[in-house]
Amino acid sequence: MHSFNKETFKDITLLYVEDDEMTLEEISYFLKRYVKELFIAKDGVEGLELFKKKRPDIVITDIQMPKLNGLNMAEKIFEIDPSIPIVITTAHSESDSLSKAIELGIDKYLLKPINMQEILAIIKKSLYLDTLEKKNNSYEEYIQFILDCNSTFMFVMNSNNVEYANKSLLDLMGFENLDTFNEQINKCKNLFDIEELKANENWIDYVIANKQRRHLVRLKSSKCEKLFKREFYVSYKYFEKMNKSVFVFVDKNEEKLDEIHNISNKLVNDLNNGISNENLMNELKSILNISSRN
Repeated sequence: MHSFNKETFKDITLLYVEDDEMTLEEISYFLKRYVKELFIAKDGVEGLELFKKKRPDIVITDIQMPKLNGLNMAEKIFEIDPSIPIVITTAHSESDSLSKAIELGIDKYLLKPINMQEILAIIKKSLYLDTLEKKNNSYEEYIQFILDCNSTFMFVMNSNNVEYANKSLLDLMGFENLDTFNEQINKCKNLFDIEELKANENWIDYVIANKQRRHLVRLKSSKCEKLFKREFYVSYKYFEKMNKSVFVFVDKNEEKLDEIHNISNKLVNDLNNGISNENLMNELKSILNISSRN
């Protein structure tokens, strides 16, 4: 028994051509629950016109239909797009039609009465979704490993749901896994604190509305108690095609250390050249909070 995830088919557009009303209604009802968009035709002429207009990812068609049968329609569709996957639905008695289908290059078919799960299996096989799904899963594991090894704190949102938070952030805030983080971020509205935030204002909405600048934030533990003493600069970027929002947190002290390192290198370089740079020295004192003595 096959088991299929609806996510696998969520981006697929499909043209289904069938002249039998009962079969058309039954199969269409099932397919609409899975594919992104389903186009329906009741004969080959109508199916061909729909293909020209909609250019679906895959075609499933009956053979025996009025006006233009399924194989003649398939032949004309191949003239437009030779690489389009076409699946035929057939009865055992249509052996001659199957021979012609093979001549056209159609090697996938569904026997009537049609099994619903077999439809999904053949769609998946025809579009190489199985291979693509495995590649995507491997790539996601690869990306997750890299991000988990990164000391920078970050999380990714899809709409209002956090779909990824790297291990550094979860460990810092005391969350065992992503589910507890998601649950708590909804319960505890002030899990992240921004100084300039107004009362009852959502920090995520604020950061998104002011994405042109970085914001200094403080974080709370998983119990939503006291704020950590550490402060972080948060940056935000929205990726429209993926509908994902990325929030990255950089420790303020780490940035300060980078500034100290850069200024110190410049000071050493100037001293080696016999130059005393008072401006750089004052800048370094300011970062270190050292007051000049009179």
